[in-house]
Amino acid sequence: MVAKGEIPHDDYKSGFIAGFQSVKRVMAAIPAIPAQPATPAGLTPFLMGVRKGIQKATGKSWDEITE
Repeated sequence: MVAKGEIPHDDYKSGFIAGFQSVKRVMAAIPAIPAQPATPAGLTPFLMGVRKGIQKATGKSWDEITE
């Protein structure tokens, strides 16, 4: 169990969960975590996971979210 205020930030899965829960809240059931995409230069696997988690929670593409 992660202590309140402490988010593991070293991998894609942790990022996905953090991103999904930032939209749907902590008590929401976590869906299946999609495969990790290639990580572009300047990003980390954690940040890619955050993006994918937010996309899954909102049902929108990253371009739609960042417009």
